Amino acid sequence: MLLLSNDALAQIMSKPRPPAQGAVSPADIAERLEKSANETARMVPKAARGSAIDFAWPMTAEEYAATAKHVLVLVSVVTQDAAELPLRRVHIRAGGKDIELVRLSHELVGVSKGSRTFSVLGPYREDGFYLPPADAMMAEGYLQADFATRRSDFNLYKLPGTAPDFIRSDKNPVPPPDSKPDLAVVKAMIKREYKGFKPPTFERAMLPFSARLAGLEF
Repeated sequence: MLLLSNDALAQIMSKPRPPAQGAVSPADIAERLEKSANETARMVPKAARGSAIDFAWPMTAEEYAATAKHVLVLVSVVTQDAAELPLRRVHIRAGGKDIELVRLSHELVGVSKGSRTFSVLGPYREDGFYLPPADAMMAEGYLQADFATRRSDFNLYKLPGTAPDFIRSDKNPVPPPDSKPDLAVVKAMIKREYKGFKPPTFERAMLPFSARLAGLEF
């Protein structure tokens, strides 16, 4: 899907991997950004920013329960302006609600100078892991990012995502009140689903999960 912003710069929304695909590597995300840059270059010579996203659903009912009905999302953004990073927040706008995602980690990543990503989308890249609730990921809406400056509500992905059958059959996919995902399970998911990415250290894991949902990161 293609969207043109008010300043005539192109925005191309990322598509996550097919459900049957294996683990995603940093090289895979770099390739997706390169593809996005090539598509953008067909419309404009340079864009202010770009993105690639990927999400991993729990594989089993036990993992779904252990994550307190959350999904793992990797957000990678590239920008021409270093002042736009780190992202201020990632959120879901659906059903008249604005749901801020819990940020597990974020890391600045170099962009190859010889790449189309560098020349079209920018030299500054950030990768971050987030935990959205399953019900929000299955709603009609948008996964969006607010940059540190200049741009808010940047569309990353058009929801809903395609959840596994056992999650779609859950009559109440809303995380239980005051629930907290098992961080060991979350870290294991990252290691399994995102080979080569630096796992979060959860420095602030002792904070109440509800507080982090209010905008705190760990």
